[in-house]
Amino acid sequence: MAVTEPPHDGTGRPESLGECLRRHRQAAKLSLADLAKRVNYSRGYLSKVETGRAPGNLALALRCDQALATGGVLAALARHASPAVPPAGADRLPSGRTRPGHAEGGTARDRPGVEAVLPTSVPLPPGLASGVAFMLALDATHGALRRVASADLPPEHRYDAANRAVHDAALYVAREQLLVSATVPVVTAGEAAFLRLVAIRDAIRTGAVLSGPEYHAAYHPFAESLWTFRMALRQEFGQEPVTPALLDRIDWSDRERCADCGAAVSH
Repeated sequence: MAVTEPPHDGTGRPESLGECLRRHRQAAKLSLADLAKRVNYSRGYLSKVETGRAPGNLALALRCDQALATGGVLAALARHASPAVPPAGADRLPSGRTRPGHAEGGTARDRPGVEAVLPTSVPLPPGLASGVAFMLALDATHGALRRVASADLPPEHRYDAANRAVHDAALYVAREQLLVSATVPVVTAGEAAFLRLVAIRDAIRTGAVLSGPEYHAAYHPFAESLWTFRMALRQEFGQEPVTPALLDRIDWSDRERCADCGAAVSH
C-alpha cells in the first residue's frame, strides 16, 4: 500500500527527504553512485539532497521510491515539503526571448532539481501536465547547458559538466512521463525538441562555447523545435495558434534576435 503521510523522526517532526533517502539507500546497501545509475540523476545531486544542500523534488522521490522499494515514503515527504501553489512570481513560463550571449535570470526553473509547479489550483490532465513539465525541463536544461558553454572549463571537465546539466534538471524523468501520457502530436514535437537539445549537449561536450559557431549551429534548431512544441501544447489546451509574425519574429529559430547570427538574417 502506498504511503500518504510522511515518516517522522524521534522528535515527532517529519523526517527530511534527504535523511529518509539516505536511510533507505544505506538499508539497501547501495552507494550514491549505484543509486544515481538506477534513478538517472547525478551522484553529486543525490549527495546534495541527502545532506540538505538541495531540496530534492517529487520526480526524484518517485524514482527513488521505485528503486529502493520504499512503498512511497519519499514521495510523501516530497509532497509534504512542497506547497500546492507557489508564491506569486515564484514560477514563470519560459518567455523564449533569451538569446545566445545574454545573461539569464535566476528563476526557479534555472535551479537544478527544482520541480516546476504551475500556479493554478485546477489540476491538469496527466497528458497536459507532463507536456508542460517537459517544456519547463527543456528550458531549464538549456539554461544549465548555456552556463557550461560560457564557463572557463578544461576539456576533460566540460564533458562531465554537460552531462550533469542534463541529469540535474530531471530531463529524462520528464521525458518518460511525456512519452507514456501525452498525445501523439505532443510526444512527436517534444521528442524533436529533446533530440535537438541533446545535440547542444553533444556540441558542448566536444568543446563548443556560447559565442562559437558550433553552439549556434545546434542552438537555433533547438529554439525552433521548442517553439513548435509550445504550439503543440497550445493546441492541446484548445488555444488559437500563434505565428512568429504575431510576436514580431521572422520565424521561431531566434536567429534574427541573436547577437552573433542576426546580421546574417535578412528582414
